[in-house]
Amino acid sequence: MSATARPTWGPWREVRAIKNFGHVHFVKHEDGSEGVLKSPRPSPGGKVTNTTLQRFQEEARRMQQLTLEQVPGIVPVLDADSDNPPQWFVMPKAEKLRDVLSPGGQPADLRDVVAAIRQVATTLAALAERDISHRDIKPDNLLHYQGQPVVADFGIAAWPQRPQLTAATQKMGPRYFLAPEMRFPDPGTPGYPADVWSLAKTLFVLAMGQPYPPEGTHYPQGHEYSLWALGGDAAMDLAPVMEAATAYEPRDRLSMAAFRDELAAWLELHRGPVAPAHSAFRYGLRALEAATADVRRHEEELRRLLPEQMRRLAKAQHGERDRWLPPALGEKHPAGVELIELHGYPDDPEYDMGVDGMALSSTVPDATGRRIVLGGFLMGTSTTLAAEIQQGDKVLGSWTEDVNVLLPSALVTLRRITGEVEFAYAKLT
Repeated sequence: MSATARPTWGPWREVRAIKNFGHVHFVKHEDGSEGVLKSPRPSPGGKVTNTTLQRFQEEARRMQQLTLEQVPGIVPVLDADSDNPPQWFVMPKAEKLRDVLSPGGQPADLRDVVAAIRQVATTLAALAERDISHRDIKPDNLLHYQGQPVVADFGIAAWPQRPQLTAATQKMGPRYFLAPEMRFPDPGTPGYPADVWSLAKTLFVLAMGQPYPPEGTHYPQGHEYSLWALGGDAAMDLAPVMEAATAYEPRDRLSMAAFRDELAAWLELHRGPVAPAHSAFRYGLRALEAATADVRRHEEELRRLLPEQMRRLAKAQHGERDRWLPPALGEKHPAGVELIELHGYPDDPEYDMGVDGMALSSTVPDATGRRIVLGGFLMGTSTTLAAEIQQGDKVLGSWTEDVNVLLPSALVTLRRITGEVEFAYAKLT
C-alpha cells in the first residue's frame, strides 16, 4: 500500500509491508529513523471489527503509558497517532529473540536461553504486580532490543479495568503454547498462571530449536520433555522447574516471580558454560533415574492389581481366598516363586537381563504339588502379564499378553487370563 494512502501516519512513510501482516509495516520517519508501525488488524474480509478496534486502541494507550513510565523489558512506543482514539503507533525495529539465540539456525546454548527467559520472567512478574497479564507469550512475541530480551504484542493482554472483549467460549492465547485453563476460560480467569505455562513452553522450544512444544506438563521422566542432550546434569537441575511451571492446575503452578527466582537460582548454580551431553550417552544417571520413575509407577500399579486375582485363584484351587503368598509381591526375586517359561523375555534365571521390573506371586501348592503363578514383567512401561499352572518343574498351562498396566483394558485382560486359568485348573482336577 502506498504512503499517500495513509495520511494519518503523520511523519511516517511505508518502506514495505510485512508479509502476511497487513496491519504491520516497516516505516521511515521524516528524520530518517526507522520503525515498525502497527494499526488495527483487519479480518479476512478486509474490515476491522469493533472488538479488534477496541483491543488495538486499548493496547496503544496502555503501551504509551508503560513507555512514559519507562517500564523495562517491553518494546517501547516511539510515536503514536495523536487522535483519540489512536489509529496507529510505532515501535522500534528489533530482532526476534530466537534469531539472536540461534544465529544462522545454529543450536542455542541452554544457559543463554535460560538467562534470556529469566529476564522475560522478570518483566512479566513486574507487569503482574500492576495487574497486567500478557496472555499471548510465544517465541514470535519475544524480541531482542538494545541488547536485551523484550516482550512485544500486547494485543490481547489483560489490563486493570479493561472491558471484557473475548467470549467465555473463545480460546485465549497462543495456540501451541496455550495453558489448559485458557482453552475455554470463564470470564475473569486470571492470565498470570497462563503466562508462566506459555513462557516455560517457550523456553523449551528456544532451547531445543523446535517450532512447537510437546503438550502437557513437562514431567522429568518423559523423554519428549528432556533437555538432557543440551546440558546433561545441568539440564536435569532445570527439569523440576519446568515441571512446576507447567503444572496442569493453575494453583499448583509456579508464580511468575517464583519462576523467575528458580531460573536465577539455576543460573547461579551453573555460572560457567553448560556443555551438551556427550553424544555417546543418550541418558545420564539422573536422566535414567527420572525415566525409571515411570517404570516404578507401572510396577506399583501391577502390584495393586494382582492381589484380587490371586485371591480368586486361591479360592478356585483351595476353596479359601487366603491360600496364596502375598509377601512375594514385594520382592524382586521372591523365594520359590518363578515362571518356568520365558514369556518372550531373555533366558536369564533371575530375569535381570532386559527386564526393568517385575511382580509375581503364587498360590500355595496343593497336595499334588500344583500351584498357580501369576504376575508380570516390565520392559520400560510395557507390561507382559504372565500366568502358569505348574507342577514341580513342569508347566501344565501357560498364558501371556502385553498390556499398558495403567489403562482399564489391562485389568480386563488380567481378569480374563485369571478366568482362563481357573477353567484350565478345574479341567485338571
